[in-house]
Amino acid sequence: MTKKVFYSLGAFLIVAILFVTYLLLQPVEKKAKIFEIKEAHPPHIRLQPNTCPQTSGTVNITLITDSNYIVPTKVSMYSAIKTKCPNTTYNYYIITENVDRNGAEELLRLKELAPETVNIHIIPQKEPNLPFENMQRFLQYKVGMHKIFLPNTLKTLDKVIYMDGDTIVLKDLRTLYEIDVNEVYASVAKDGIFYRFPKEMAEIGLDKRGFYFNSGVMLYNLQKQRADDMVNKLVKYVNTHSDFFGDQDVLNIVFGDKLKLMSYRYDCISTFFEEDDLKFLSTYFGEELPHETFYIYENATIIHYAGDKPWQENYKPLYLKDLWFRFYNEAKDI
Repeated sequence: MTKKVFYSLGAFLIVAILFVTYLLLQPVEKKAKIFEIKEAHPPHIRLQPNTCPQTSGTVNITLITDSNYIVPTKVSMYSAIKTKCPNTTYNYYIITENVDRNGAEELLRLKELAPETVNIHIIPQKEPNLPFENMQRFLQYKVGMHKIFLPNTLKTLDKVIYMDGDTIVLKDLRTLYEIDVNEVYASVAKDGIFYRFPKEMAEIGLDKRGFYFNSGVMLYNLQKQRADDMVNKLVKYVNTHSDFFGDQDVLNIVFGDKLKLMSYRYDCISTFFEEDDLKFLSTYFGEELPHETFYIYENATIIHYAGDKPWQENYKPLYLKDLWFRFYNEAKDI
């Protein structure tokens, strides 16, 4: 071996020894970061167990549907019945517009899932006598305007949970129903529209209130609304304003400050959790959120598919699409 080769080999060994020594001297946490592998969430939303009270209880629930929304309404009702506590009774009041006998019977058959603790009442209604042309670009939401008449339509009830048909219920609804709403018109969850459209919020005078609520899930105090003649006040707003975002704008503006905020878990809107920063949303909702959107949904009570729908071809995330179709596939043959 020549001296040149010998010295080259020696230099290589010295460099190798120094490099290995450097790695060994690095702090443990730095090495851990190099080899850290983030654990993937499960492929499917897992239903979480209920904490069921020992005593029995009753929950009044209402949904609004026309002939085009029978299937989503059925899936929503099915999911709620399948995930309720055995000693909770659900009284359903389904407001229908242009729904035929077959559509009504499809919903009524869900009582067979729990004959002793589920009651279903179909309440046919005509199209409300409102100037729908005032809604302008939001005319597609006109069926939802039945919400403003609920105190009169459900005149024997003091309060009710209202839910849109594009919802899935993952836990018993008694904790939502038992929120104290004695002094307010409704308990509601914040909607991300508030921070996404600040100019529009200021235009309708809600910037000072500090939030805009989503009307897809509400605990409605029907008794107080009747006492304060709210139906006429809501109708008056519709008659005198234009280009409003369906019932949601009307309720937000006319209800004013007579509201109680509830957790996002009762109206978990997939659109915002998928697209917006979770640290910001923790501050906005005033609640610490799980570190990943998957676990936000998995721990929700009601998931609301506002915006894009899971039955649309390219809906994402796939685990929320899968969740809806799990309930759909179970409910379709009932």
